[in-house]
Amino acid sequence: MKRTRARWIPALAVGAAVAAAVTGAVWARHSATSASAQPLAASAALRHGAKHAAGAGAGAVAPTPAAAAPHTYPLQTPLVASASRAFPNEGQWRVLAIDAHGEPVVQGTLLHAAGTSAPVAIAWIKESAARFELHPGYAQPGGSWSQPDMLPRGRRDGLIATWNGGFLMGDSQGGFYLDGKQYGPLVPGVAAEVFRRDGSFTVGVWGRDVKLDSDVVGVRQQRQLMIDGGRIAGDIDSLFTWGVTDGGATYVRRSGVGVTADGDVVFALGPTMSPRSLATALQQAGAVRAMELDINISWPSFMAYDASANPGDPRPFKWGDYPRPAERYFSHSARDFVAVYARATGAQGGCVDASGAPRSRPGGDTLVSPLAC
Repeated sequence: MKRTRARWIPALAVGAAVAAAVTGAVWARHSATSASAQPLAASAALRHGAKHAAGAGAGAVAPTPAAAAPHTYPLQTPLVASASRAFPNEGQWRVLAIDAHGEPVVQGTLLHAAGTSAPVAIAWIKESAARFELHPGYAQPGGSWSQPDMLPRGRRDGLIATWNGGFLMGDSQGGFYLDGKQYGPLVPGVAAEVFRRDGSFTVGVWGRDVKLDSDVVGVRQQRQLMIDGGRIAGDIDSLFTWGVTDGGATYVRRSGVGVTADGDVVFALGPTMSPRSLATALQQAGAVRAMELDINISWPSFMAYDASANPGDPRPFKWGDYPRPAERYFSHSARDFVAVYARATGAQGGCVDASGAPRSRPGGDTLVSPLAC
């Protein structure tokens, strides 16, 4: 998040928001063409045309119940009833990443963002099947740390997801802690992502839900919870509580992360969202505690990873509408970020359909990800 207040005139800010909303609506329309369409179809359509997007879902026929393999983690229950959907397949989950056993441990869906026509991309991660790592950026927080500011080869085996960090540390109203080293104070009452030695992850209020003990290896603090006890914050419409935006606009690109009552992780990202839009999406996704992460055009991102061709060097792909490249964290990052690994590594090749069952890979279209194809 930019530290300085934006200097755009209101007309430009409104124009940027409208353009982002149109782009987001196109992204949702193409992405929602099939419940079993692979996640790259939408972004590929924007770059290469609708013909490629249609081809990306080709052959994605769900198996008969007898052919479907049992899964410990089935697709999540749809978030939107058929009669209430703003676009086809809204709220229906698809597979984004699998572990070595073929389990769909990262799943995604699209929701209509409250207050705007743009969609919000939601990701769900089975917390107990994943291992979470906090990584510093070379500028934020800067300095020398135990973890690298990128994911070099040799650190990618089992990688299933990454997401962006938070505001500039000076705007976060909290601190950053990693493996015994600290940047700024860890402030009681401030929202925090917390990483434990066993690889587990949670979101909570520092000093109330979590505290620094021998099990905690990473903490990223920022402002206050957007959702607490399943309820949206009472000051959710107080714009500057939730960060200085490009052009002073209410509706900008925003991201956030939370945990469900079962402890699983949900992440949300949308191109034109108010604080309320983001909080509502996270609440719809089941978050009982959630916090905002970075905002504005340049910073939010969520990537899932396809390990079918090379388990040691999986191919990233975008989930959500944002300009950053999918390979963002394969290079040095100026800002902190989170990397997520499957606890069961050495991911298998092939495809999984929308139910998570394995199936043959369709051929001929290089845009097709082997996941959710």
